[in-house]
Amino acid sequence: MITIHASPAYGLIVVGTEPHHAHLFGRRRGGLGLRWSDHITYNDATGAWYLPRSRDQHPSKHQARIAEIEQRLRAEGLAFHTKLDTGTRSPHQAEAELNQRAQARAAAYRTRAINAHRRAETHHDKAAKAIAGYPPDQPILAGHHSQRAHENAYERSDRHTRKAFAESDKARYWVARHRAAEHLERHRNHPNTTVRRIERLQAQLARVTRQLDGTAHPQLATDDDGQAVMVDGRPLLRPQPATGSYRDQLLTDQQILTGKIAYWKETVDQAEADGVKIWRQADFAAGDYALFLGTWFEVTRANSKTVTIAWGHLEPGQQVMSRANARDQDGQPSTRTERLPYHQLQGRRSAIDMAELLNAEPPS
Repeated sequence: MITIHASPAYGLIVVGTEPHHAHLFGRRRGGLGLRWSDHITYNDATGAWYLPRSRDQHPSKHQARIAEIEQRLRAEGLAFHTKLDTGTRSPHQAEAELNQRAQARAAAYRTRAINAHRRAETHHDKAAKAIAGYPPDQPILAGHHSQRAHENAYERSDRHTRKAFAESDKARYWVARHRAAEHLERHRNHPNTTVRRIERLQAQLARVTRQLDGTAHPQLATDDDGQAVMVDGRPLLRPQPATGSYRDQLLTDQQILTGKIAYWKETVDQAEADGVKIWRQADFAAGDYALFLGTWFEVTRANSKTVTIAWGHLEPGQQVMSRANARDQDGQPSTRTERLPYHQLQGRRSAIDMAELLNAEPPS
């Protein structure tokens, strides 16, 4: 019996299929666009077709794809049943599973890289052996009885050399994939990356909240006669809160996003407790200097998510950019400013500290 299962923990998966069903679910023309994985275990069964990036979403988001799968299975005369589960998983569990899968991928990619490197060495050896009986400076003797054998030797050597280069390219590719998978956890937990992720999640949560309370898409208020209600000469807009399955979907999204934000804030707090500096608005004031890519820029304003800095044409080796020395490409004084996100900053100096550094009088 084929099972179509959708839940935040598993995403959308299809289990209980046979190998000859691959043309139904795969990504080839006419398939359903799912992918196969040997690492999914569901009800003691290993291996399933899955929809990429479908985890941690309410099953109702996959209604159209589920209906498409059901229609295809009915057309093929295959027995199936559909199971939906709205139970969520904790962010700790989700991250642990993500890191576990990344380590499994890293091990598999390492094996592929080693095998490709060995095949490349084998082809290099065969290429060398193919012309081992001929001196490096020996030309092909046209018309001689050895001409064809000599040509065949060079053709074999060229063929194996090309295969060796191709396998070396594969080895480099899998090494890069191995490193990316191996360092996934460190990259995801990097404070700057985490701060940006929290900002994105907070924006998503705010959008979900507006959709729940109906302020995202207010409707025109009308009276009993169907006429628009006017207030101070303007039409009145009334919120339209979400209802039904759409509300259930939004509530699940809200729960998942709230849990993720709390989890990643804990990660940032732990990084700060370990001595990592996370720059924020409270750290800067007008007149301070912010370090960005090796240059100190004078801060003209500290915003909630960015600092506004003096900006101009940087001369080679210039280490300080202030409002006083900012110049455009023509050498004229520049009043241009730019904004930098806090996660891109590497340091801070006060105006007094910068004046002492430059052996100048501090500003009054």
